[in-house]
Amino acid sequence: MKIADKLLNLVGVGRERGLPPPRLVAIADGLLVTERSAEAWFLISVANTDLATEGEQDAALDAAVSAAATILGDRLSHLKVVWGRSTGQDYIDSVTGHYRIGDHEGWAQTRADRIDEMRMPERYVALGVHLSDRDPRATAQVRGSISDALGTTSWRVSARELAHLDERVHKLARQLGSTVWRAHTAPAEVISWLISREMHRGAVAAPRRGLITGASLARLTSGRVVPYTDHLRIYDTRGQIAAYTSVLAMTDFPEELETPGAGEWLRTLSEIKAIDDDGDEIDVTVEASVRFRVLTKKTARHLVDETRKSAKEQRRSAAKGTAEETADEIVETERIMREVKRDINRSGLTLVEDHPRLLVSADTREDLDAYVDAVIAHYADRGITVAAGADEQRDLWLESLPGDQLRVPDLGHVRESTAFFGSWFWGGASIGDATGPAIGYLTGSTPGLVRFDAAAGSALGDATTTLFLGRSGRGKTTAAMLGGLDSAFAGAWVPLLDLKGDAAGVSAVAAEYGVPTAVIEITAQFSGAADLLRVLPVDDALLQAPSQLMLLLPPHLRGAAEAPVMAATRAEIQSPDPSSWGVIQRLCAAESETTRTVGFALRDLVETGLGSVVAGPPSGLSSLTTNPGLWVVQMPGLTLPSPESAPESWSPIERVGMACLRGCLAWMVRTTGRREFRGRSKVVIVPEVHLLTKTPDGASFLDYIARVGRALGASLVLDTQDPASILKLPGLVEQITTLFAFSLRSREQVDSLLELLGRPQTAPYQTLVRGINTAANGKSIRHGHCIMRDRWDEVATVQIDIPSQRVAELLRTTPESEHDLEPTQPILPPYEDPDPFAEDDEDRADALQPAAAAASQAEAHTQEPVQDTPLPSVPVVETSAHHAPEPTAPSNGSSSSNGVDHHHPPRYEEPIGPNEVYDQEADEAAYNEAMYPANEPDPSKSNGNGSGKKEHVA
Repeated sequence: MKIADKLLNLVGVGRERGLPPPRLVAIADGLLVTERSAEAWFLISVANTDLATEGEQDAALDAAVSAAATILGDRLSHLKVVWGRSTGQDYIDSVTGHYRIGDHEGWAQTRADRIDEMRMPERYVALGVHLSDRDPRATAQVRGSISDALGTTSWRVSARELAHLDERVHKLARQLGSTVWRAHTAPAEVISWLISREMHRGAVAAPRRGLITGASLARLTSGRVVPYTDHLRIYDTRGQIAAYTSVLAMTDFPEELETPGAGEWLRTLSEIKAIDDDGDEIDVTVEASVRFRVLTKKTARHLVDETRKSAKEQRRSAAKGTAEETADEIVETERIMREVKRDINRSGLTLVEDHPRLLVSADTREDLDAYVDAVIAHYADRGITVAAGADEQRDLWLESLPGDQLRVPDLGHVRESTAFFGSWFWGGASIGDATGPAIGYLTGSTPGLVRFDAAAGSALGDATTTLFLGRSGRGKTTAAMLGGLDSAFAGAWVPLLDLKGDAAGVSAVAAEYGVPTAVIEITAQFSGAADLLRVLPVDDALLQAPSQLMLLLPPHLRGAAEAPVMAATRAEIQSPDPSSWGVIQRLCAAESETTRTVGFALRDLVETGLGSVVAGPPSGLSSLTTNPGLWVVQMPGLTLPSPESAPESWSPIERVGMACLRGCLAWMVRTTGRREFRGRSKVVIVPEVHLLTKTPDGASFLDYIARVGRALGASLVLDTQDPASILKLPGLVEQITTLFAFSLRSREQVDSLLELLGRPQTAPYQTLVRGINTAANGKSIRHGHCIMRDRWDEVATVQIDIPSQRVAELLRTTPESEHDLEPTQPILPPYEDPDPFAEDDEDRADALQPAAAAASQAEAHTQEPVQDTPLPSVPVVETSAHHAPEPTAPSNGSSSSNGVDHHHPPRYEEPIGPNEVYDQEADEAAYNEAMYPANEPDPSKSNGNGSGKKEHVA
């Protein structure tokens, strides 16, 4: 070191402060080259830690420390935590090819508009790793000023050098990709965005190229930044102030920090709040820039020895003074350094040298001061001192730029690796499918969209069962309906068994967007439609049909009826057109008085009401269809026993209800298992499934379709209030891939739910389950808020989001609503060999061509539809045009159905401002008013396009 450099360091002005801004040479995928150095850049994936147990966090932290010591040892590294924004155009691009029928472009646009409305932030964690210094001539002092900030140069990187650097980037990517960070190379446009956003704080679209050089760099980095004592002013191309920015240094940390807890000093960036003029809390957008170096054992020992020697010299010098007293801090430093060196040698302790900086921006100077005060107060509560870098703003800001270097080394720390990586810069919330439809958003420490595809299991070679759990009125059925709608738009066959009679609204939404749909009422006019002898293959019917008939009998007759019913079924199955009505007639004509008594009891039940649907004389009609679309199957008058009641106590009407339900379930199983139907995606939705789990036949249905769903391309979506009964079906539990948990109250149900979620049955998690649907004010219900466990066993809190006010209104269909659909009317066809599984409209199936999917999770929807081969049975009733409209021709471009052209800003267009972060709870009242108003809306005041407003869901 030169004498001048030593003198500068003594007065706190190192030579690093005088270096010019970095001059960029080239940007490629994962690579940033300046005149002075070359850096590799990676994006770190968000780890789902918000609901992780302490043991899980400890294991992940140990893995991170070990990986950093092995891969990043003694490398100069640069960590950046920045915020972008999810845009509607990004969403539309991501689902291209996923939807296929109806006005799917309009449906995707509706969700995209909602995403743009929310202005949802999106966190990026980027890691830069120094690869090499470049030509020494590039380090020469170059005249420049902060006003022109970043510059470009005529220097070029050679193809040979670029290839060598690219090889090193890929090697590092393989190593970091296998760690807990799941890092991957940052695209060139993201690196460009990281740089340009610091220069402009405005609308700058990143270039979409693989290698960015020359004029592109000049346009990317042109800008004007003027430093002041405690902030910077960033100007746009018109000379107007675009943003006020302040760089804060984290100058002091307590000796000990706990994690989980205050030790997570980087993860908590998204939790900082300020108070506005109205006294309300608003989110403050804070970004982080941390230059650090993980010290190897050799480097760490050398640093510790130097520190100990320095303290020793100070102690000796103080001892020679007149007072002959040594400061306690000096003696303590010597002792600590000896202990640290012992730990490094014995227990593998690793150290990190880091220099954390926080960047805060605002539109006005007054807002900036308020936000800075909020940041300082937030960390003061955790024992961490944060201060604005007075007279250091220029160097601290340049230090935060990718491609630059450490400029203010005296504002740094040396600490144990666990204290640095315990900041959990990669922690937060992340859950859901990688691609596919968005069903809501995260409500944890890192906001983001949540994607869920109910039909993705088969394409991934995974199980196919989704479960919605929780108390009534919390939003679980609405969430299941939204998942069914997305599957129907993707071309799936989606039957929904509506036992409560309140799901007709989902058919109204489907009709609004041109998806084939109908609300089908199974009534006495469909006599024999749920007859298992007519629905199932012979071998299956021989076992299932007697069970269905036995279910109809009163308990005192069942013991004597089993053998006669089985014998009559065996005889009837040999007839040309077997039916359960034929079995009953055989029983009534038997010689045995006991057998006749059984037959007469069955005949009395099936000759009236819904009993005829189960085992009445075949009418030759069926309202069940296998066409792609969304089909709501309702059974008006169906009375089911309570889950707590024993089968022996069921009344006759309850026995008929269960038998009718069994027949409908058997039809669904048979349809999903048809060989010629396996090439089509199928999503079976069964609300109130707790009514089935208490019965052997219902449990068998759930177990069967859950186990074979993957092979058949069939997915099962269940909705229940009773997780305890689900746990009693281990076959079903093993097949659950995705689970949405809403609030429950009783200890048994809460603990059962936690077991399904894979979380410990401890007080914090029990409290979470009980209060997941309680609003922040504690006085209202937070509809749609839930805990999600995805197919990768990640767990996080999620808000189910309805994409528009119009969709919310339609989902609320009631008998008094103008959107209520009338049931399908049967049409008597000419006599022909019956086929309950024939296509209603074969031409429509031909028209559904597969689309090229961009990701594996869309593959379930892109298979060639298979035409159904006619089977001997009853012809299917055509649905009316009102209920099954022809698919609407796709609209051109991205315009919505009302003809308004929607503009979507490109990705990375602008960083979000501090007052623009979406408040997850601010619009809770609007959502509740839309979904659960005090008074029913007046249909006469509704217009065809709805109110035009979109509800916020908190």
